[in-house]
Amino acid sequence: MESNATTSRMTAIALSFMAVIWVSPFSWLILNAFNPDASGLLEIPKSVGLDNFAEAVSGDAGRQFLNSLIIAAGTATLSVLVGIAAAYPLSRLRIPGRNAFLWTLVLLRMLPSVGVLVPLYFAAQRSGLLNQLGVIISLTILNLPFTLLLLKNFFDTVPIELEEAAYVEGASLLQIVTKIVLPMSRAGIAVVWFYSFTGAWNEFLLPLIFARVQDAFPMSVGLYAAFGQQGAINYGFLTAFSIIYAAPAIGVYFLLRRNMNTGFAGVGVKG
Repeated sequence: MESNATTSRMTAIALSFMAVIWVSPFSWLILNAFNPDASGLLEIPKSVGLDNFAEAVSGDAGRQFLNSLIIAAGTATLSVLVGIAAAYPLSRLRIPGRNAFLWTLVLLRMLPSVGVLVPLYFAAQRSGLLNQLGVIISLTILNLPFTLLLLKNFFDTVPIELEEAAYVEGASLLQIVTKIVLPMSRAGIAVVWFYSFTGAWNEFLLPLIFARVQDAFPMSVGLYAAFGQQGAINYGFLTAFSIIYAAPAIGVYFLLRRNMNTGFAGVGVKG
């Protein structure tokens, strides 16, 4: 009995210790973000205000927020559109060498993006795409293996009998895809869109190299540049900027969570 009580106390101490480790960084972030006189210390602020947030959404920071939204939403939407156009034939047609192609996609998915950065850069330079559009296209290309595999697996779960019945009733291929396949695969589409959005939102290297001008940089590059600006670190601005930077990805998750909860259960790789 005494042994059980000792074990419970040790477990409670260990859990409390872990909670402190998890909570401390977030507490520091929130306390400094709402403190107009933030000093970078973990302390209760003497006054509370939104001055740091106002500064974080104005001027260059506000423009960087819009740039991040354009790059992330553009990449996610283009990845889904291209992925649907390529994954549906892969799911329905018995193409020779299809399994070898799918496993090649798996191997490509494992390649780090830095490994193909040089050819992407020179291709974009020759095409005049060293700008935000070039970033969106490059990130879409890097996302395609993951997008294709995931969407193909979701299309595989749609009963072919439904499509055959619609075809007998006179439906065209476009009507079959838009009115049967896509609605029944919306969970997978939501997962692909979410992952593509968050991946593009957090991307740092490609926008830094491709965008090249201050006005086209997203928040990920802006956060890096904000460290040590004017020879000093503005902790209030940085913490407010970090919270705003994290908010869209969390917001997108809650918007899509109903479909994504179903979609996560269907994630897998099949031949």
